[in-house]
Amino acid sequence: MFSKPIFKQSVRSNGLLWLVITLVACALLSNFIIRFDPEDFNALSSAAEGTSFGSVLSGFDSILGTLETFYKMIAILLGLVYIIFSANNLVVNEVDSGSMAYTLSTPIRRSTVIFTKMFYMIGSIVLMFAILTGVGLGVSELSHHNVSGTPMTEDVEAAADAMDRKPSYVRKHLYMIKDDKYAVQAGAEARKMDQDSYKQYLDQAIMRDSYKKAADKLTDNRKDKYSDSDKDKNDIEITEKELTDDPKLMMKDNDALEAGAKVTGQNVNEYRNSVNDQVKENKDKKKNDPNDKLPASPTVILSTAQTAGAKALNTSESNIEDNMSLLKDDKAIEAASKATKVPEDQLKTLIDTSQVNSALKSDKSLEFDVSTFVWLNVGACLLILGMGSISFFASTLFNRSNRAMALGAGVPFAFFLISLVIQQSDSLENLKYFSLTTLYKTDEILSNGDFGIPLLILGGIAAVLYGASAVIFCKKDLPL
Repeated sequence: MFSKPIFKQSVRSNGLLWLVITLVACALLSNFIIRFDPEDFNALSSAAEGTSFGSVLSGFDSILGTLETFYKMIAILLGLVYIIFSANNLVVNEVDSGSMAYTLSTPIRRSTVIFTKMFYMIGSIVLMFAILTGVGLGVSELSHHNVSGTPMTEDVEAAADAMDRKPSYVRKHLYMIKDDKYAVQAGAEARKMDQDSYKQYLDQAIMRDSYKKAADKLTDNRKDKYSDSDKDKNDIEITEKELTDDPKLMMKDNDALEAGAKVTGQNVNEYRNSVNDQVKENKDKKKNDPNDKLPASPTVILSTAQTAGAKALNTSESNIEDNMSLLKDDKAIEAASKATKVPEDQLKTLIDTSQVNSALKSDKSLEFDVSTFVWLNVGACLLILGMGSISFFASTLFNRSNRAMALGAGVPFAFFLISLVIQQSDSLENLKYFSLTTLYKTDEILSNGDFGIPLLILGGIAAVLYGASAVIFCKKDLPL
């Protein structure tokens, strides 16, 4: 059922195309990952909101959201180019040129010929996306250090350099930065924040990381506790957000408290007290929210403040927006206070909060969930296998290359164009029933939703069409 000579011939005739497509895909994916900047891409996503490109760029505020665009468009397009030409070269071109007659004049059976070519087609696609997955993981780790753990940000590297420590160690012990004034200064400069707001950011980042560790430990303990029960995975798992919303969940679990305390550099009792203080502080903020007394929304106030501050400092608003700490300059804050009718102290608090939230959002956007990334690749691979099965089927159905190309290239490209049209307008959503590309639900993969059944359908379609191709080729009359 398998012929090494035919497989080698298939590699020789299609290997160069496979290599070029794979290298281009890896280069473009690497470029997406390396050039990802949380602030720039977030601004691009916000600017596109409400436009025809809003749905396409809506996920650009996170690294995986950016890669979603790569897989929905570039990866599919490159994959289509490969499968269309490869499918034609593997079967119908040989039939059309007469070389298939020479192959079948040998003792090799038709079933062996088609199975070997099918094996090459499927194997080359799987290998392409396996390499793409490996390259993506490697480049992301080298660029952002976010595959093996929490992302490494510029402020941590700068602070570690100031303390002459390894960045990886400092990242796991952020409290070390707070204890060193030179590290605080270096980190604040790297983040383009003043030291007061940077310290506030560190406090929240340390608490965030401690909740994450505590949530992981809570989940592990609950898995052991409910190992023999019928509880769903989501019912057992405790996420960082759930623990942040209700820290009391870990108060009776010493393992969770110990895991969280380790991140903060405190002992268990100190950590328990700090969590209780945080809970109380959050309750007080809800009861006495200073934003309730503001003359406008914080966003409007900050926008007005930026305009007034930029004019007072004789600089551009974009420069102020890029470095909000400039607004706390005496001249800028005085002008901003007059323009917004907000007291200077309260306005400084708003500026600090804005900087801290922006820094935390930047951290969040760099998070890299390995399983989600792998599923993005698996889904794209199954889609290209499904599209490739159409091209391969057409290659076995016809004896002329032009006819096979019309069906084998026309249908997949039509599916791809339909998916692009759907993204531009919600009113055309019903077109999704006429395209295989809509079975590749990247949004569901990113949100950990229901994407398994559509992917199984893609795999089923590919299996059926590849099987039908083998049957047709073995039974059809060939111009020999």
